[in-house]
This record gives sequence, structure tokens and C-alpha cells, in this order.
Amino acid sequence: MKHPEEVVRLFKKTDEEALQQSDVLFDSFMANKSQFVERFPGLNNPFADDWSVATAAARALPPDYASVAGQANETTVLETLMEQGRTLFQTVMLYTQLAFPNDTAVLRLFGQSQYKSIRYNQLKLPVLLRTAYAQVSKPEYKTALMAKGLKDAEIASLDSLAQSIIDQDIVQQNAKRTRMLATSERITAMNAVWEKMATVCQCAKLIFQNDAARYNLFLLTDSEEQKPIDPAVVRP
Repeated sequence: MKHPEEVVRLFKKTDEEALQQSDVLFDSFMANKSQFVERFPGLNNPFADDWSVATAAARALPPDYASVAGQANETTVLETLMEQGRTLFQTVMLYTQLAFPNDTAVLRLFGQSQYKSIRYNQLKLPVLLRTAYAQVSKPEYKTALMAKGLKDAEIASLDSLAQSIIDQDIVQQNAKRTRMLATSERITAMNAVWEKMATVCQCAKLIFQNDAARYNLFLLTDSEEQKPIDPAVVRP
């Protein structure tokens, strides 16, 4: 099955700069509309209305920094939960060493040997916490650990915190995908505006080939500023 093509921006300047240029070109187009329509009937109504609608739609979309801020917030929440998970696991290991001194078999059973390599992995840390919860909850271990001071709520938190990390990881991943979709939507909307601008500017090259002043009104600039045409250069 054929994969859909990625939406690619048609221009390099910022969205804000492109929309500003669109507004300026639109006003110039409307002021010279009759001359455009005379040579290019396709630029008659509803072309101008469609251009206005496309520009308004593009301007209404939230900027990328809004999506970035939302994604960053979800990442911060996840990192906070991960830190809580690491702290809780280390707390349990401390009480394990107190309750079962020099018993490396119990430490391995609770997952201490795995901790260092996976402590920053948002997929594996919840597994470690739940593994520790399953073992610590066994009466022969739980009684000894609580006798040393480990709280029942801390044991329960191994499981609940693991689930919170899993849930927040899903939220974070969805935030990333939402940003990708928003970016694609924004590019599509801005391309629609740019295409209107490009059409008008292309037609203007013929219409105003003998009018340097108006020719310069319809120069479509992008990343590099395009210099105005010297009136002396324009020839019939």
C-alpha cells in the first residue's frame, strides 16, 4: 500500500511574515482587481473570498510554541513521577538491606540489580516498581520490612506509582502526536495561503510587465529579500 506523502512547506519565512505579506498583497490585488480579472478570469470572485478565508483559517491556528509548551508540561509531569518512582524504590531497598542484611538474593529478587540500567527508562521503571511490589507484598517479606519502618502506604505506592507513570507516558506520547498533527495542519493551511499569493504574483508579471511600480507590488519574497525592479529595466 502506498504511503501518503509528507506535507512540506512551500516557503521558508515564518508564518507570521507570510501572513503579513499575504495581507499586503491582498490589498494590492483588490486595488488592481479589474486588471487581473481582465487577463485572468479565474481571479474573479470567489478568488478573493477564498483567499480571505484561507488567510483567516491559517491565522486562527495556534502557533507551534503552544503545542511545544503543552508537550513540555506533560514531560515535566512524567519526569516528576519518574523521580518519585526512583526515590520510592531506593527507599524500599534501604529497608530491604536493614531487614535482610547481606542477603544479595533478596535484593536481586526485588530488582536492585536492574535499577541502575533502567532507572531513567519510562517503560521499564514501572515494570521494576511492580516487580518489587509483588515481592514486597509477600507476607514473609512485608512483615520484616514493616518491622524495620517501611510504611504500608509506601508498599502500595510501588504499584500505584507504576500505573501513574504508565498513564502519564501515554499522555506524553499523545501530546507528541498531537503536535505532529497540528504541525501538518498548520503547514497545509499556510501552503493554501502561499499558493494564492504565488498565483497572483505570477499573473502580475504579465499584467504589469510595462509598469515597474505595480510590478514591484507583487514580488513574492521568501527567505531572501527580493530587490525591486528598476523602472528603466522594464521593457514593453
